[in-house]
Amino acid sequence: MNQSAAAAPVVPVTLDLRAFRAPPRSVQECVALWERLEPAVVTVDPLAGPRVRFDLGDEGEVGVWFLEPAAAPRPLGPGTPFAIRGVLEPAEVRNTCATCRTSGSTTYAPYRCPGCDEGRRIGRVCEAHAVFLDGSLRASCVRHAPVCRCGTTAVAWCSGVRCRSRTAWCETHLRRHPRDASVAYCADCHAERFPECEVGQCPSTGYIRCEHRTLAAMKPCGRRVCADHVRRWQVYGRYSRGVALCSRHHHGLRSTSPEDLIDIVLAGTVARASGKRWKSASNRRVQLPRISIVRHILINTRGTVLDMEDIDRLFTSLERRLRGLPSRDATVSSALDLLARHRTSRREDIERFRQQHVEGHAYFGRMVDALRRAGRWELADAVEFSDFRPGKGILFVKVPEHLVGLFKGRGQANVRQLEHQVGVSIQLERRG
Repeated sequence: MNQSAAAAPVVPVTLDLRAFRAPPRSVQECVALWERLEPAVVTVDPLAGPRVRFDLGDEGEVGVWFLEPAAAPRPLGPGTPFAIRGVLEPAEVRNTCATCRTSGSTTYAPYRCPGCDEGRRIGRVCEAHAVFLDGSLRASCVRHAPVCRCGTTAVAWCSGVRCRSRTAWCETHLRRHPRDASVAYCADCHAERFPECEVGQCPSTGYIRCEHRTLAAMKPCGRRVCADHVRRWQVYGRYSRGVALCSRHHHGLRSTSPEDLIDIVLAGTVARASGKRWKSASNRRVQLPRISIVRHILINTRGTVLDMEDIDRLFTSLERRLRGLPSRDATVSSALDLLARHRTSRREDIERFRQQHVEGHAYFGRMVDALRRAGRWELADAVEFSDFRPGKGILFVKVPEHLVGLFKGRGQANVRQLEHQVGVSIQLERRG
């Protein structure tokens, strides 16, 4: 470019090198090319042809585009200053397919092959040679297509929690999603994602884990149970989800001592108090069930009827034992905190229980008198007082198993007659 006429207006141009076989690779080469073109360029009228092409023989053609033809001086001359504002280069495939290169062709490869990248080699693969497996958008070339651990060509990546789409498997070692055949898992991840119910031949998924635990062994049982076969131990009232139990631990409750039942309830409450899902479910603190509920738990689970004072002593004895331990971990500390907050409600329940039983025993006495007046002496001597709910007007009684039918009568007729005579609703205490 001529720099002698600095005061003259600069003529901006763009070089079109798309048909030039040896495009310049540096600034110096670009300047040298322009010096070859400039003698011919100054002979052109920019208004007559804003885009002109110059034939350089075997090297091809070079195009010159005048960007502002109307502002260019006329005529152009050796002293006219030019400025190259842009260069159009021929298209170049920089990411080429390694597979295509071996056959002598050049193909754009948008995908990276992890196998070819080993040892810092940049391996690329084109659309035609890319191999994709179900479960991931990761590509590879044919030579590095993933194989299963058994050596067979893999067909899918396992998307389970253990593999996380990092391990590929063949069709033999894959198990498909029950409702979406496009999603596959290895055997271990499938068992984790869709565990079998503990009940034999059950086709349902055992999503629920048995929560049975003790303070000495806080790790839960963990057996997998489906929604149909899970047993809920209602220890927190009818409006709270009960402890999930497998069939083995549910049946074992009947033979468990009251002391151990209290231990299981406390351990389960400690686990819920420290669990994130229970904290997020409610702003209220997780509490031990009131001893009025514990009383019915003992009755329904193992048929043991205890006074409130006896149940209070069970909790007090457990608290004393925990405080006497030589060392305390987080479980023991949480259990002691729950027991300390439980004392107030225990005292309230004991006082309420005493008041209710005074009133309840009066209704119970009327019921026994009604049975004797009807000549039903065996029932009058066998029936026992269990509980009284003054708010709902319900009198709970215990009747030996062999006399239940006689006490109820056909269609509950005998019970309805007693309720009319006594003035409250009469219900049999459930047994475990």
